[in-house]
Amino acid sequence: MDICSRPSGEIQRKNPQQDFELIQRVGSGTYGDVYKARNIQTGELAAVKIIKLEPGDDFSIIQQEIFMVKECMHHNIVAYFGSYLCRDKLWICMEYCGGGSLQDIYHVTGPLSELQIAYVCRETIQVITLRYSFLDTDSILSLVVPADFGVAAKITATIAKRKSFIGTPYWMAPEVAAVEKNGGYNQLCDIWAVGITSIELAELQPPMFDLHPMRALFLMSKSSFQPPKLKHKTKWTTAFHNFVKVSLTKNPKKRPTAEKLLTHLFVGQTGLTRKVALELLDKRNNPDNHQHFSEVDDDDLEPLSAVRHIIRSTNKHSRAERTPLHFSFPVLSSTSPFPSSPPLLLSHPLPSFSSPMGACFSKVFDGCPLNINCATSWIHPDTKDQYLIFGTEDGIYTLNLNELHEATMEQLFPRKCTWLYIINNNLMSLSGKTFQLYSHNLIGLFEQLKKPGLASQFHTHRFPDKMLPRRFALTTKIPDTKGCHKCCIVRNPYTGHKYLCGALQFGIILLQWYEPMQRFMLIKHFDFPLPNPLKVFEMLVVPEQEYPMVCIAVSQATEPGQVVHFETINLNSCSSWFTEMGSMDAIHVTQLERDTLLVCLDKNLKIVNLQGRLKSNKKLASELSFDFTIGSVVCLQDSVLAFWKHGMQGKSFKSNEVTQEISDPSRVFRLLGSDRVVVLESRPTDNPTALSNLYILAGHENSY
Repeated sequence: MDICSRPSGEIQRKNPQQDFELIQRVGSGTYGDVYKARNIQTGELAAVKIIKLEPGDDFSIIQQEIFMVKECMHHNIVAYFGSYLCRDKLWICMEYCGGGSLQDIYHVTGPLSELQIAYVCRETIQVITLRYSFLDTDSILSLVVPADFGVAAKITATIAKRKSFIGTPYWMAPEVAAVEKNGGYNQLCDIWAVGITSIELAELQPPMFDLHPMRALFLMSKSSFQPPKLKHKTKWTTAFHNFVKVSLTKNPKKRPTAEKLLTHLFVGQTGLTRKVALELLDKRNNPDNHQHFSEVDDDDLEPLSAVRHIIRSTNKHSRAERTPLHFSFPVLSSTSPFPSSPPLLLSHPLPSFSSPMGACFSKVFDGCPLNINCATSWIHPDTKDQYLIFGTEDGIYTLNLNELHEATMEQLFPRKCTWLYIINNNLMSLSGKTFQLYSHNLIGLFEQLKKPGLASQFHTHRFPDKMLPRRFALTTKIPDTKGCHKCCIVRNPYTGHKYLCGALQFGIILLQWYEPMQRFMLIKHFDFPLPNPLKVFEMLVVPEQEYPMVCIAVSQATEPGQVVHFETINLNSCSSWFTEMGSMDAIHVTQLERDTLLVCLDKNLKIVNLQGRLKSNKKLASELSFDFTIGSVVCLQDSVLAFWKHGMQGKSFKSNEVTQEISDPSRVFRLLGSDRVVVLESRPTDNPTALSNLYILAGHENSY
C-alpha cells in the first residue's frame, strides 16, 4: 500500500528515510523541526515534523491521537500520511502546503483585506465544526487549511506536558490561561483563537504581542481582563467588529459554537470564493503589481541622505606601523556571579600609546568627524569579523577591526543614537528624533551593507521596513518606549533572566528578554516622577527577588554605619523609597557581586553592600581615592580604571596602589564604551571641536 495514497493509524517502527527523503528544513517549532520532504516511491512532496521524545511521554495517548488524526479527512484539513518511531524521534508525515502560511503571506502583503480575513475565518470555522481542535497557541494558518504544520496539535499537546511553559499565549482563550485555577476547557477555546487570528490578519500581530508571554498570561487570567478589540474603529465594517466581539466572548458558556458562528454575517457574506485566496497568493508572489503596505510616523518622515555615508580615517601611515601582535581586553572577574564580557582578540597590530605601567591603548581611527555618544562591539557569527559600533548624532556607524588597513566607518542606521547594547546578534539602541528604543537585526543589516542601492536600502530594507510587519523587520521600534531617555540592562545570575529598564518622562518600564522570540518584551510599567536630571539609573539584583531593584539616586547616609543611601524603586512591589533628600552627585553605580556595589563619588570610589555600608575585607580596599575628578570608571578583575579629562589611572582593589596611568595635558579623553571592549576618544585640548582619534584598550597586565 502506498503510504501517501491512504492514511494509516499505525506508528511504523522502521527507518522513515526508507520512505521519505528530507529536502530542507522549513521551520522550527516548539517541539521539533519541520522539513520539506519527498516520498521516495511517488515523488510527491510532504511535510515532516520530527519530534524528540523523552522518558515520561505517554506513548499510548500519542497512538490514540494519531489514530484520531488519520480519521479526520476534510478538504480543509492537512492530510495525514503516516508516523514513524525511529530511535527516540517521532516522525509525523503530512500533506505539504506549498502556498505557505498566512504569516509568510502577510509578511509581504501587509494587512489582509476584510474579505480575505472573512474567507480565512469561514474556512477555519468549518474545520472546527468537526469537533476537533486544530488551533493551538503555536498555530499558523495555511491559506486553505488550518495547520500548526498539520493536525498534530493533539499529539504535541501530550508532549507539552513535560514543559513548564511552552509556546505563546497570545491566541489562548482566558479559560485556557486560567486552567489551573478554574479547571478545564473545551473546543470553544478554538472560537477565541479564530477571533484573535482575525485581529492578527488585520493588524499584523495578535493583541498583547508586545508583552512578555508570562505577563500576557497573568493579565488574561485576571477577573478584570477585557477581551481585545480592533484598534481602528472606522477602518473596518460593523460586521467585522461584531464578529470579533462575539468570537472573543470572555465567558465560554456564552461564546458561540462553530456552527452558530458560521451563521454570522461577517463569514456569511457573498463573495467568499476561492478567487479571494488566489488574489492573496498573487499579491504575495507578485508584490510589485500591488500597492505596498506603509506605516509611518514622525521619525520615518525625516529626510534621508541619498548616499550611504562612509567615513575614512586620515591616518596615512597605518600600514607602516604594523607588527605582529595579539591584543586582549579586560573582563570582570570570572568568579563574579554577575555578567562578564568576553575578551576581543585581534590577529593584527595597531598603532598605540602606552602608560608607564602596562595599559596599552591602540589607535583604530584617525580624524573622526562624528560626535560620538556611545560605543560597543560585536563579532559577526559567520565571518568572525570584529566590529566596533558607534552611536552618534548622525546615526549608528560601524568599523571593521579586521580591515583597519582601510579604516572605514559605514553608516548602519541614519538616526541619532545615544545608547547601545548587543544581545544575541540584536542591537538595542535609543534612537530617533524623539528618543525611542529600537531593536536592530545586525546580521540582516550587515547583509544590506554589502548590496548596492544606496538610499533605497533605507526605505525598503533598513529603515523602516515598509514591506514587513514590525516583528519581522530588520529594524523595529519597541512599543510603549517613546520618550525613553535612559536605559540599563542586567542579568539575574540566580535565574538567568535578562532585564532591560527604561526611564520615561513620568515613569519606568521593565522588559525581559524572551529567547524563543529573540526580543525584549514588556513586563511592567511603573508611573513615578523620576529625579531631573537623572544622574544614576542602574538595576540592582537582590537575591530571592524576581525582578531587580532600580537605583535612581544616591543620597547621604541616613543610618549609623552607612556611607551612602540608595534611592530605589522596587519593581516587585511597585513601591519606592526615593525621598529626594540630600541627593549626592554620584557618577557611577555598579553591582560587582551579590552584595557588593561600587559607588563613584567625585574623587572617591567606595565598595559597599546593598545597605550602603562599607565592605569590611582585609584583603580588599573598601575605599579608593584619586587626585582628580572622575569622569567614568571601568571595573577589571582586580582593579579599576578611573578616567578623567586628561587621562586615566588604574588602582588595585587589593593594595590601593596605582597599577597604570596615562596623563597627557595636550589631549582631552572621553570613555565611549566598556561593556565588551574599552573604547576611548581623544581630541586636542586647545581645539575641542577638532576631529577625534579613537582607541581601544589593547592588553592589560592585571586583567586575568
